[in-house]
Amino acid sequence: MFSYPASHPLFFVFIILHIAGIVLAFPALLYTRTPQGSIAWVISLVFFPYVAVPLYLILGPRRFEGYIEMRRTSQKNNDVLNLLSDDISNQLKEYLKSEQGKHSGFFRMLTHLSNLYICRGNSCKLLIDAQSAYPDIYDAIRNAKDYILVEFYIIKSDLVGDILRKLLIERAREGVRVYVIYDEIGSHKLPPGYISSMRRAGIRIQPFNGKRFFLRNIVRVNFRNHRKIVVVDGKIGFVGGMNIGLEYIGQSNLGYWRDTFLGLSGPAVIQAQLTFLEDWLWATNGNIPELSWVIYPQPQDMSVLMLPSGPADRVPTWRTTVIALANAARRRLWIATPYFVPDEATFASLQAAALRGVDVRILKPEKADHPMVKLSSMTYLPETVPFGIRIYHYTKGFMHQKVILVDDDLATVGTANLDNRSLTLNFEITAIVHDPEFAGNVHQMLKKDFDDSQLVDPKDYASKPLLYKIICNFFRLLAPIQ
Repeated sequence: MFSYPASHPLFFVFIILHIAGIVLAFPALLYTRTPQGSIAWVISLVFFPYVAVPLYLILGPRRFEGYIEMRRTSQKNNDVLNLLSDDISNQLKEYLKSEQGKHSGFFRMLTHLSNLYICRGNSCKLLIDAQSAYPDIYDAIRNAKDYILVEFYIIKSDLVGDILRKLLIERAREGVRVYVIYDEIGSHKLPPGYISSMRRAGIRIQPFNGKRFFLRNIVRVNFRNHRKIVVVDGKIGFVGGMNIGLEYIGQSNLGYWRDTFLGLSGPAVIQAQLTFLEDWLWATNGNIPELSWVIYPQPQDMSVLMLPSGPADRVPTWRTTVIALANAARRRLWIATPYFVPDEATFASLQAAALRGVDVRILKPEKADHPMVKLSSMTYLPETVPFGIRIYHYTKGFMHQKVILVDDDLATVGTANLDNRSLTLNFEITAIVHDPEFAGNVHQMLKKDFDDSQLVDPKDYASKPLLYKIICNFFRLLAPIQ
């Protein structure tokens, strides 16, 4: 194919790439998640190494080895974080929910996955849309006495981002300690001036991957911190789907933005704080701030577990949890997600639930902020109706919430979608709430969302031109890199 003489520098580059392709084919064969993925990577690496080798280095690894090594080192050195985790676990045991009832096996599985417990003594407040969430978050920040923890995938320097920046600077100048984590990919448009103004005020703000060697960060580009966490004084916490930007208050070409956040008090706040602390340890390469770990139980006594998930887990925590939720459902399984491109195992669990007679509904947006993902999700339509799954398109605006309702007593609100990124690649956090009253509130919220949606007819896809179907299926093949 190439006519370069053996003495030409590019000849040696091509030789090295071919050798690298053959070498990388072995881990691709051994560790790629699916047989189809293994075959695709091996063929590409061996026969097209010029493109496949750099792509594999960035997109191929399924686990975040650096983060795993940080955890391993912490345990080996028996350092402050390890001792702190043990102490927190002992405190949380006091609020441990009894493992009885129909979900006892599910809760036991969650404890094994997260090393955390589903705990009583919490209060949870549904915050529907940014118009409800932002004011509550701002009020909590204004009333902070000791410290504020902020972690977002996207922070923009628009009007919304400027309000947050000014609030944090104001509190920092009054002596409140402020810690901020942002993701370099999600916040790639964040200008240096925004960050430096915070640092001048004494705010400790860090990109998730820190200042590590540039090439190593390039290799990590496929692993992103998609978490949204705010914790104030260890007493009040927030998690959910919204980032910081004007689009979340409806000021974008997508129009009205439908999202959900969750306000928390009780032991669950400590669990969210522990997740932030582990991310902070990674981002700062070992800097552990002094935080309050006192638990403030709430009279509402809701049972909650904050479930962190990501590419450093022993098993895919969020994928395993979604499958378990589908298996646990007996009457209802309602899922709201903006990105519906599940893997085969996850989708099969939804099909199995529907075949058992469970009311399985998927709510996703009609409008798309990521066209590739929308086109990919269209290919699932022929595989839903024969099994009893119903898919709805939200038509009032753009829907970005990540919520699941199981029967009448179990609900989740968090940052994780039902696509390849959230199932295996992104760092996520999800509140799993076991409480009939809270589940009833989620039911009413989603019922209104379904009223603002349109049931999708698979014939709409079947009637599309052949070229459209080819494009949709092509993008579905690219789901691992979307």
